[in-house]
Amino acid sequence: MQKALSAELKKVAKDRVRFEITKENYEAFCNAVGLYKKDFIETLKKSEADHKAGHIAKRKSLLEIINTLG
Repeated sequence: MQKALSAELKKVAKDRVRFEITKENYEAFCNAVGLYKKDFIETLKKSEADHKAGHIAKRKSLLEIINTLG
């Protein structure tokens, strides 16, 4: 059963949103956005190995990475 998460909206700007969750909701939040999925964790491990091997590229934003994938 999914747990309803509450978040407090702290700041809204033209291009930004900031929200806060409680410590108690942290694990549920991570689970809801997929941070505990096996394929995500494997991707992090591969990324760490690439970084240690010096295979890095400077990026300005996450959007830049997403655009290169598609």
